[in-house]
This record gives sequence, structure tokens and C-alpha cells, in this order.
Amino acid sequence: MKTLKVNLPGREYQIDIGLNILDKQLLKVVKLNAAEHVVVVTNTTLHDLYPDFIFNVLAVSGVKVSTCVLPDGEQYKNLETLSLIFDFLMNVSANRKTLLIAFGGGVIGDMAGFAASTFVRGIPFIQVPTTLLADVDSSVGGKTAVNHPAGKNTIGSFKQPEYVCIELAFLKTLPSRELKAGYMELLKHGLIQDAEFFNFTQQHTLEPLNFDYLEEAIFRSCEIKGRVVEQDETEKGLRANLNFGHTLGHLIETHAGYGKYLHGEAVGTGMLFAAFVSWRWNELAQNEWELISSSLTQNLLPVKLLKLDYETFRNLILHDKKAQKQAVNFILLKKLGESFILPETSVEKLWDEFKLFAQKFPGMISLE
Repeated sequence: MKTLKVNLPGREYQIDIGLNILDKQLLKVVKLNAAEHVVVVTNTTLHDLYPDFIFNVLAVSGVKVSTCVLPDGEQYKNLETLSLIFDFLMNVSANRKTLLIAFGGGVIGDMAGFAASTFVRGIPFIQVPTTLLADVDSSVGGKTAVNHPAGKNTIGSFKQPEYVCIELAFLKTLPSRELKAGYMELLKHGLIQDAEFFNFTQQHTLEPLNFDYLEEAIFRSCEIKGRVVEQDETEKGLRANLNFGHTLGHLIETHAGYGKYLHGEAVGTGMLFAAFVSWRWNELAQNEWELISSSLTQNLLPVKLLKLDYETFRNLILHDKKAQKQAVNFILLKKLGESFILPETSVEKLWDEFKLFAQKFPGMISLE
């Protein structure tokens, strides 16, 4: 097991990463929390795969455990489904001494975290991520949100977990597509912050599962993100670098319809585009661009976008059809392992680059 701590002003939380660690570690943390009532938020898929899993782990603690089961899928990450959590919390008489546990992937983590941040003005919660994507992305850092039809993750809040337990055994039941999607966010941390870590990932294969490699890779990925969050918890500056690839990634998810492409798949395509723009604008060296594009394209599925013209592109990036501005802050690579924010990047210029990008990678992205 590997452990790291995220230190924030006035508080800290621990992240444990390992194989077959959940029973012991989660029980220990729940006992220390002294919660009177634990509410587990999960989804139908996990509830079928691991029926009453958290309930059984905590059975010996004597604490009351209730389980809220939500429909599975990005398309349900919305205010309507969020209300189901609030309804459940009210029905089981939850209060400020209730501890929420998010048991699932990024959708569950985001929605449970958002609910925890707002129910009775805030209750504690624990992240138990079950996907590689959630392990290295949504479970760490405290960003919580739901989607709006016009924009991905546009309704949310910052809510740091009390504890994160990354149990690697859950990856055994993860489909290959989900593993590859999570791998994109893992690679992202190497691309923007740590060239040595990126090179480390290139020396290993994702499948078949190698838990020694995964433990080290997830630890290093979370460590990179944790250090950024410590310096800029609420994304006033530096933390925005973690959005590398997300400008186009969120556009793809919104335009294609939530759930058609996994978050990591969309962001991976966005990372490829951002690296392409970095190379085109003479920031990224040719050899590093070739290395990055080769690594990304090996793990990405083709993306098809219907009826994407400039106006649609602009509106989706700006999240507002009436927006007067014509620019966004865009994350570029200076070199492998070093990113920077280019403020007020022209949306029109990005559109021109996007059309060239689609021509260069017809197998990766197509406009119909």
C-alpha cells in the first residue's frame, strides 16, 4: 500500500492506494470519524457487481449504513439525479453527523461530493473510486459538479473529501475501454507536470493488469495532482493547467450527447488536439509532438461529431450563445512535462486549427 496526504489550509486528507486494502482502511477511518450514520451512494452496475459491499465492510463497526442506488451513466449526471440523493438523505433522516461515501466512478464521486457540499450546508464524505479514471481524477482535488445540457460540469462546488481509498481490486471488473479512458487522465499528469512520469508510463502496458505498476502509477499521478491542488485549491491560476485537453474534451461530450464517449476518451482527444496546437504554434518540439501523438492515438477510439460548424463550436466552448467574448484560456505544452495557460486564445483561431486537426487525424475525429 502507498499513502500520500493532501495538505490544505487548516486541514488535510489521506489517500491510500493498494490491493485488498479497503476492508481494513475504510473501517479504520469510519471509526475515527465517529459517524452515527453512513450513507453510501453508488449505481446500479456496482450494486449488481458488489451487492451491499460497503455495508458488509462496515458491519462490524456497529454504525448504521444506508445505500442510495442511482442509475448508471454520464447521461444521469444532472440535477434530476442529484435530487434523488437529497430525497434519499431526507428519507433516512440524515443530518450533519451523517457521513457520505461515494462508491463508484467519476459520476458518482462528483454527484455524491456535490450533495455532501450542499446538504444541510455540508456533511463529510469519503471517496471510494472504482474506475481508473476516478482513481486519478475526480476522487482527488475536491471538484464536484453535475452537467447542464449546454455545458459539462457547469453546476458544482468545491468539496474536499475526508479520505480517499483507492482499492485496486475494483479494476479487475473494469472493461478495457474504461481502463484506456482512465489511462488518458493518468498520462495527462505526466504531460503537463512530469516528463519522467510520462516516460515511466511508456515502459509498461496497461493490460494485462499489473498491480505493482498500477499502484506506483496511480500514486505518482495522484501526487502530481495533489501538489497542484495544495497550491491552488479553487483554481485561481495554476490548477487550471489540470484542464489540459478539457476544452475540446468537454465540447465533444456535450455535443455528442453525455455518455456517448467516456470522459477520458473525450479528454484524450482534446489532449491530442492541444498538443497539436502546441506543435503548430511552435511551442512543442517536433520529436516530442510525435512521441505524444503516438502514445495518445494508440489508446483512443474514433470520435464522430455531427453538424459541427463554427457557431456551434464557439457556443459550446463559451457555454453561452449570447457571450460577447471570442476567446478562452487554453492550455498548451511548452515541452513534455511543462504546460502553460495561454489567456484570451481566439476561438476563431482554435476553430481553424481544429479543422486542420480533423484533416490530419481522420481516423481519430470526423465531422459529419
